Amino acid sequence: MRTVTRSSWVPAALACALLAAPAVARADDAALAHARAVERDLVALIERVSQAFVVIGGGSGVIVSPEGDILTNDHVAGSRDVGQTWTVMRPGGVIETARMIGKDPRGDIALLRLEGKGPYPFVPLADSDRVQAGDAVIALGNPFGFSKDGTPHVTLGVVSAVHRFQGGYSDAIQTDTAINPGNSGGPLLDLEGRVIGINGRIAVRFGTRANTGVGYAIPANQIREFIPHFRAKGVVHHGIVPGLVLRDTPRGGDGALVERVTAGSAAAEKGLKAGDVIIEAGGRAVNNPQRFQGIVGTYPAGETVSIVARRGDDTIKVEVALEARSSEEGGAVAGRGAYLGVRMSTHQGGGVEVEEVVKDSPAEQAGVTTGDVIKRVVAGRAAHDVTDVNMLVNVLARLEPGTDIKLTIARGDGTVEVDIKLGRRPANQR
Repeated sequence: MRTVTRSSWVPAALACALLAAPAVARADDAALAHARAVERDLVALIERVSQAFVVIGGGSGVIVSPEGDILTNDHVAGSRDVGQTWTVMRPGGVIETARMIGKDPRGDIALLRLEGKGPYPFVPLADSDRVQAGDAVIALGNPFGFSKDGTPHVTLGVVSAVHRFQGGYSDAIQTDTAINPGNSGGPLLDLEGRVIGINGRIAVRFGTRANTGVGYAIPANQIREFIPHFRAKGVVHHGIVPGLVLRDTPRGGDGALVERVTAGSAAAEKGLKAGDVIIEAGGRAVNNPQRFQGIVGTYPAGETVSIVARRGDDTIKVEVALEARSSEEGGAVAGRGAYLGVRMSTHQGGGVEVEEVVKDSPAEQAGVTTGDVIKRVVAGRAAHDVTDVNMLVNVLARLEPGTDIKLTIARGDGTVEVDIKLGRRPANQR
């Protein structure tokens, strides 16, 4: 990748135009002049937005207000508690202190604020609901720690897809823009220099943690919903509609079929019943259970979301107050006995969803990530289908440190198997 200050990265069509400059010049000097003007505009844009970039630890961040509010990933900065500080670097090697304001472990977002004297250069949040596949985008970051003076590196590409459900990344923007370790927490920008999302996750192959052309960003509109809660509460939990078990409709792509509703749950109290087909949530269309979970997952606990469902020939609408995803099990670190190192909750579609992976734990070392859904655990000759958190905790409680287990995990649209050697619980987590 090339650095921002002398970037010659341009969209593919523009690159072709420049490489063919002699032929273009003979055919149409105006076309070449236009291509050069686009390149100058792009360089000027990157030089402007790069002033809002910051390096945080081994990752990236971006200033989004003149007061010095910084957005980054929770997996970049979330190891510090609310109120604690990070030392960050701005372009030109400027060192500043930033205080942790709030964080969202499941959604992988953290909000910090610079403690120096503003106003600061910043980039605003865009309306990410307007983003479409094919939109040109720019990513700023610090891949592999290459930048030594806070100057970001830049890559360009397009939006590959929107509304990708990736567990904790409930409504992710997918991009082919090159994103590598160190880009985490950096901005994904439109061509007007606005933040459409915060980069944080990449799809990997063959165990190689490097760009594959499939990266995911948390959308700006989801982050915007959480910012007031960060300021008020510090650590914020995502919402869930408790009591619903959903599956695909027989025709597929035609809503989310309610398979059952737990008696006494918020869903039951609002009148939802088995056989209902949810077709809309939060004013957005629902075409399958994953899309419903993705929409609901963009809201913090405590928010109220409207749900529209078909019941036979009738249409019903209910307003449901979302509860914290971890409320059912308290978000506890799983297990007595052998140590896995995840915080988790029972998944609506069955299994256990990983809410947070503890740093340096056996789960992190094996590559388990937030949003993974554990479906099955094998220890020796014993295999167990995972139904809920209590079931998995009880299995782990009977195992000794050093035991080798295999987890079957639903991740994105596929399934992976992960081998883990269970550890001994750290003294500070007993």
